[in-house]
Amino acid sequence: MIEIVAVVLAVTGITALARGRGANTVLTGVITVAGYVALEFGLNFLLPKSENRPLIAMVAAWTWIALLFILIRFAVGAGMPKPDSKWNCSKCRYLNDASSVICEACQQPWKSPDAAA
Repeated sequence: MIEIVAVVLAVTGITALARGRGANTVLTGVITVAGYVALEFGLNFLLPKSENRPLIAMVAAWTWIALLFILIRFAVGAGMPKPDSKWNCSKCRYLNDASSVICEACQQPWKSPDAAA
């Protein structure tokens, strides 16, 4: 039960990060959950019988989630200009995180204060 809650929280965080980086949130969530389920349950059937099989499957599934987080954080939106702190959208005034390169509310890309003037 605790693992399910942790997966829901992790997927929610990853999709929020993906939204701020300009990625498709539905696709990101589906890929995260599908990879987790495939590794968690698929490895239980594919690995040879041992007492460590469930642990190996769980570690592989959580490694998948961690790798997706790292990929989204550092690869998605890498070519876009980045803010150095939290920023307000010039269009809708929404307060965005420093890791967001587009506004999470209206999808407006971040513009430096020098370029906006």
